Parts: sequence; C-alpha cells; structure tokens
Amino acid sequence: MFPLFPFVAGVLTGAVALRLIKTDKTKAGLDKAQDKLRDATVSSLEAIEHASARARKRLTAAEADEDGESMPAEAAEPSAPAARKRAPRAAKAAPKADAAARKEDAES
Repeated sequence: MFPLFPFVAGVLTGAVALRLIKTDKTKAGLDKAQDKLRDATVSSLEAIEHASARARKRLTAAEADEDGESMPAEAAEPSAPAARKRAPRAAKAAPKADAAARKEDAES
C-alpha cells in the first residue's frame, strides 16, 4: 500500500505540471525567460570574442616585436598606459617558525 503513495503523488504532480505548461501565461513566461537567457548568452559570447581578439592582437604584436618586424598600420593598437605595480606586502611573522625556535632554545 505504501509504495503506491509516492507513485500516485508523482502522477498527480506530473498532471498538474502539464496543465500549467499548457496555459498561455506560463508559455509567455517561459518564452520571456528563454529570450533573457539567449540575450545573456549572446552578450557573454560577444565579450569573450572581443577579449580573444584583444589577446590575439597582443600576441601577434609581441611575436612581431620578438622577430624584429614592424607591425602593419591596421594591426597597430594605441598603447595603453602602463599598469601600476603593486606595493610589496609586509612580511608576515611565521608563528610556526617562532614556536620551533623557542622549542629548540628550551631544549638547549
């Protein structure tokens, strides 16, 4: 008897889901969500495409500089300002090393 309860609940849930999917309001909501997802995907792919193009230009420029060749005028990209270097971080105290040194001093 008990194994029938999950089966019946699943059948009822499926029937309700099918009725909801068939309504116009649900179809409109799904279409709207699909359009938003498509737009987000296209936007992401375009961003990746542009980033790849910039990387390709940098790599070809670097290869041309290594070979000593001059770049064609259309491939030349205006140089961006040099990136700032980060300030060095302060050295952290090594608590394990200090504890090991104290242990050696105590043993001596």
